[in-house]
Amino acid sequence: VDVQPHSFSNSDASTFALRVGPNYKKAKRKAPSGPALYDLVSMDFIYADAALRNTADKFRIPTIPGITDASTGHAHIPPMLIVNTWLPGEEPTMFGGSKNGAADSETYSIPLVFVLSKDTLEQLRDLDNASPGVKLLSEWCRRAENEADFRGRFKCMGMIENIESTGVPKFIQGYNGKPALVTKSGVFQRRENYIEMTINVNMWAFLAKKGLHTLIPTFPDFIFNIGFTIEARKDEEMPEVLLGGCRLVNLDPEKAVVDGVDDLEI
Repeated sequence: VDVQPHSFSNSDASTFALRVGPNYKKAKRKAPSGPALYDLVSMDFIYADAALRNTADKFRIPTIPGITDASTGHAHIPPMLIVNTWLPGEEPTMFGGSKNGAADSETYSIPLVFVLSKDTLEQLRDLDNASPGVKLLSEWCRRAENEADFRGRFKCMGMIENIESTGVPKFIQGYNGKPALVTKSGVFQRRENYIEMTINVNMWAFLAKKGLHTLIPTFPDFIFNIGFTIEARKDEEMPEVLLGGCRLVNLDPEKAVVDGVDDLEI
């Protein structure tokens, strides 16, 4: 299937191997994820001299009657999720940086807008009998705003397709597809009809952000999947399931929207 360079689509959820029970702590078994709980609606790529703290400051949030305003039957679960990832626009330094993780320096911001899938909405109508993944999502939406430990169960994963043939350094290949907990680098914000989760890569360990920054110029050379999940820790919370994912084809940093263009369509 032909795909356009510098384009995006929903990731195939089964691309990501996620936790399954029983007794994951001992067995450490993973399996391809079932269908994602959210569908990707849009993504964008902006470069500015500071991070995009609120997606709505620069982009019009999608409005799709019956979808972005759908009732979930639960006040704490809005129909949309925005994951806004900040990538370092400058070379990371080992000892430099600011208390806010260099959010006030040159940054690539990548907002992804997701809407709950039809199946997830159906399950939310009978939450007592919903899948473990839907129940865990409900708990995260309810508790993440005020409980740092629960908020920190949000995980992101990046996977380069056919990484062995890309020329990516071996030390980076070892992390391909590995999940990373978003703890202190994550900010949860509840909006009118969506939750916005920000991931500040500038706050990650030096080698992690250095490795990712090194990859940015090579983005046009490969296909990259990024996915998110909530970490399952008990048998009754498993199997883990993908919240949502984005498949980025030959993403070109040179085509990033440069800040200064107001009120863009996302």
